[in-house]
Amino acid sequence: MEVKYISLLVLIFLTIGYFWGRYIGHKEGLKEGRLRAPIALRKKSLEEGFCVLCDENFKFEMKDS
Repeated sequence: MEVKYISLLVLIFLTIGYFWGRYIGHKEGLKEGRLRAPIALRKKSLEEGFCVLCDENFKFEMKDS
């Protein structure tokens, strides 16, 4: 009888740990995505030669240093 209760408690704690870790990972993923998205959009715009958000063309010149 005691083994059943211990097994049940272990299963409950593992489930709680899983969902807690998933919640924390989801929050960290959203935070990192918000930080990286503007950089990725700017990089793609510079590579394509136009703004990927509004389709406005732009030209830029690279200066020799």
